[in-house]
Amino acid sequence: MFYFTVPWRDASAIFHELDDRYIPYEIRTLPDGRIAFVFPDLPVPVYVRVRKIFGGNGSPIDKFGE
Repeated sequence: MFYFTVPWRDASAIFHELDDRYIPYEIRTLPDGRIAFVFPDLPVPVYVRVRKIFGGNGSPIDKFGE
């Protein structure tokens, strides 16, 4: 599992783009007010699409909230 954090202002657009592409995820709110999009392990082609949406690599779940 891995995650990306984004500010609230960007969350809605990302939410819609992920839903439009049928990419599975969960949303969590972090104590500092950011939103975390948490993903299960994904096939490589889907992960490539997710990287394009967020503009980089995700963080492993063992570092969640740091």
